Amino acid sequence: MSVEGTWKLSVATPIGVQEARLVLRRDGDRLTGSMEHDKASLEIVDGVLDGDVASWKVVKVITVVVKVRVTATFTVTVEGDRMHGTVAAGKFGTFDVTGQPG
Repeated sequence: MSVEGTWKLSVATPIGVQEARLVLRRDGDRLTGSMEHDKASLEIVDGVLDGDVASWKVVKVITVVVKVRVTATFTVTVEGDRMHGTVAAGKFGTFDVTGQPG
């Protein structure tokens, strides 16, 4: 399966599994698209495909007591109709991520 298309992502975090809908488009080795999480639509930036390894970033503003801008960097390996890897979310930590078509 191609990395292009719609994926259902699951991210294992200390507060439980977080789910997101990912849409990826490919132009050569460049990836674009969007990710929907927690009622927010986030644009994919710096997306790259290198063989079976895909990486991209999304930026989200989280308001707890103050607004915090978090850049989440995803790096996954695509194997058939599955993806697995990690997402690094700055001072919030690095978490395992898996994905399947969806």
